[in-house]
Amino acid sequence: MTATVAAPRRAAAGRSLPPGLGRYVLTRLIAAVGVLVVLTIVVFLFIHAAPGGPENAIAGDMATPQQLQAIRVKYHLSDPLWTQYFHYVNTVVHGDFGTSVVRKTPVLSTIGTAAGITVPLMLMTWALSTVIGVALGILTASRAGGIADRLVLALTTVGASAPAFAVGTLFAWLFGIKLGWFPVVGDGNGGLDTLRHLVLPAATGAVVLLASITRFSRVRVAQILEEDQTTFARARGLSRAWVLRNVILRNAGVQIITVSSGQLVILLAWLVIIEQIFSLQGMGTLLVESVTNQDITVVQGITLFAAIFVVVVNLLTDLACMLIDPRLRAELERRR
Repeated sequence: MTATVAAPRRAAAGRSLPPGLGRYVLTRLIAAVGVLVVLTIVVFLFIHAAPGGPENAIAGDMATPQQLQAIRVKYHLSDPLWTQYFHYVNTVVHGDFGTSVVRKTPVLSTIGTAAGITVPLMLMTWALSTVIGVALGILTASRAGGIADRLVLALTTVGASAPAFAVGTLFAWLFGIKLGWFPVVGDGNGGLDTLRHLVLPAATGAVVLLASITRFSRVRVAQILEEDQTTFARARGLSRAWVLRNVILRNAGVQIITVSSGQLVILLAWLVIIEQIFSLQGMGTLLVESVTNQDITVVQGITLFAAIFVVVVNLLTDLACMLIDPRLRAELERRR
């Protein structure tokens, strides 16, 4: 009976996180929270750095003294700065990011509408650049010095060197106007129509990002192909698919995830340009319009969301690397 009870306990213990990994996860979560706190302070101070103070930034230069006083009362601007900060954090935690000065709509809903375009576009661009880049890296590494290697290197170099607006204009003319395969401008009417409108912008972003992921994959895969484990696997007669899945991708997984997550962060800047090229009403376009119209509350909200996005991506990248590579987990246990 004792053995019967002990067995499930041992099984349950085996399914729990190792102490070293659990401590690492907890440490990374605490660090992420700390970074987010610092970011909220920076974003909060952003509006106070505006010329004339936050009330003038919100109401505009033509506001009357009565309007400025009403804004001070509404946003507690007469309180001490630390009190204003805690009030700001409290409203953000409860989902209140203020109201757009220009659109007169809640900032959260305004950003949410724009994110409905930007998020699918970002994921499509990231998936295209990562999948194609890794595939090309494996292809060129296995044929190093050959025609395919030189051709891919030349094409990706040209794509990375070309300005995004030039690549986008070429794609719009060729695939949109000349061949008529995809729409050129606008967001579409939702669903599959919106996805069709995002194909050319996603392809434009993927071309710009393709060179770095391809070159990195090529170098890392070439290193793995020269290692003893690859030679041993081939000597045993294992199929190329097995070697690719269990040797190459498994050993290169951490580095590929790290580079591709960095590409995802870089996309935040590139999408501002790409959305302008194809007239997409995403977060990049919203940011440009808000800066132009001095819509400070929207700029503040977008900045905070972008900062949170970067922190979350970095956190998930670290955790994913720990989960897929047992060597990193073993190193944590040794340091424990």
